[in-house]
Amino acid sequence: MHTEPEIKELSEFLSEFNKETDRGAVLNAAAVLDEWLLIILKEFLADNKSSADLLNGFNAPLGTFSARVAAAHSLGLIQDNEFREITIIRKIRNEFGHSWREISFETQKISDLANNLPWLGPKDLEVNSGPRTRFNFAVAILLSDLLWRSRLVKKNKIEAQTWPNKSRP
Repeated sequence: MHTEPEIKELSEFLSEFNKETDRGAVLNAAAVLDEWLLIILKEFLADNKSSADLLNGFNAPLGTFSARVAAAHSLGLIQDNEFREITIIRKIRNEFGHSWREISFETQKISDLANNLPWLGPKDLEVNSGPRTRFNFAVAILLSDLLWRSRLVKKNKIEAQTWPNKSRP
């Protein structure tokens, strides 16, 4: 039986993700979403040095999670709802990443941010779920969408063009 590579990747990630502490889960979720935004951008942009320079290296304009999510959204590679959800996850990541103190999904600011994520799990589980469960389902669905999106985006890759010029022979 053949398993799609996206299913395998999602399964491997979720297996590790669900074992993590709150901090570990948030940092891993942000890292994997950032990685797939990078892949999607690479699949879309023309294959040239300028595209590579935008995405990789010291001070690359699209070298950060926030720049990648904004670029993917502005290019129409992710939808409005995905942009909002990733932005919330990025803000949660920043809270965890910039605090050495005890922090969890029970921390008020984290709880408030997580509760702004849409409920993407089974309806019957929503009533008894907390912010970590909401976060986990949002990450799983977003990652699933981005994994498949990379395939779709590849079909619409930008090709370098030769443009006619009025003032050049």
